[in-house]
Amino acid sequence: MALFVKGTRALLYIEPNAGSAPIVQVIQTAREHVDLNVYYLSSRSILSVLSEAVHRGVRVRIILDEKPYGMPQSSVRREFEQAKATGATVRAAPARFEMSRSAHRYVFDHAKYVCNGHQCEIGSANYDWSAFHRNREYLWVSRDPNIVNAAENVFNADWRGAQAPAQVRTWLVLSPGAKQPILTMISQPGAVEIESEEMGSDRPILQALEAKGSTARVILPSTISSQDRRNAEALVRHGVQVRLMPKATVYIHAKIILGNQWSFLGSQNFSASSLNENREMGVVLAGPATVAARQQFAQDWSAAQPLAAVSDTQRRKRWHRMSHG
Repeated sequence: MALFVKGTRALLYIEPNAGSAPIVQVIQTAREHVDLNVYYLSSRSILSVLSEAVHRGVRVRIILDEKPYGMPQSSVRREFEQAKATGATVRAAPARFEMSRSAHRYVFDHAKYVCNGHQCEIGSANYDWSAFHRNREYLWVSRDPNIVNAAENVFNADWRGAQAPAQVRTWLVLSPGAKQPILTMISQPGAVEIESEEMGSDRPILQALEAKGSTARVILPSTISSQDRRNAEALVRHGVQVRLMPKATVYIHAKIILGNQWSFLGSQNFSASSLNENREMGVVLAGPATVAARQQFAQDWSAAQPLAAVSDTQRRKRWHRMSHG
């Protein structure tokens, strides 16, 4: 059963409760077109409804990252073949959002959204089995025409390999260029609650969290890297409350900030590349739309373990199994 909260023109879904239904319904209710941009696509239910949409005359366009981190090229080829088999037109992300090991560029099209002209789903979930069965993810389905038009404008720009229009940032938290909005979220007055897959090493982000002290609570997965752990330990020394979620309970793939005035959810991690170089997309929320997310955070906080309780040895045993994204 889907866990969601109604807004005036939006629904908030929480994974793994909701499954693929939020994305499926956006595709199924498309009348003329579907535009989908996601870091990784393998969900059978989503591929199936994409095929059905094509067969009823809906134009379907898909943008995929061509070089996901750590994924064998054979798997990437299979992903593209399965997407093309739906009848959709499929393109790789613009070159500026693709990794180049030779140039030491670790940049990705890490966005996760789908639009149909009258609604969009935007969130942290890749369109794969893990997102819908194993991970903590937050997804936002909006019918606000301003958000829908902004997301569609981003897609159209990326489809052409052009720059996204500046005005879309009025409605979206868009990377490249998301650092300042994220800093604003963290630095707003009052307490903040954060669930994030990565801690990152971006100095302004870490300094903003340090300044919050004990009014900041952060949940990370127990599989964080050694560098993320060192950064988290430094935050704890500044009073920040940090807990790690055991992977056996749920894998924290979320990227959400809950504040007294504003909240954020999207695809952005706290790394410099995610904020400044990748293609990423998120939204700012306020008011009752965040109630369900706050309730979920409280449950996750109770299930997570204080940072010091998860030994570095335990973490290292799990780290090699972690998949980025």
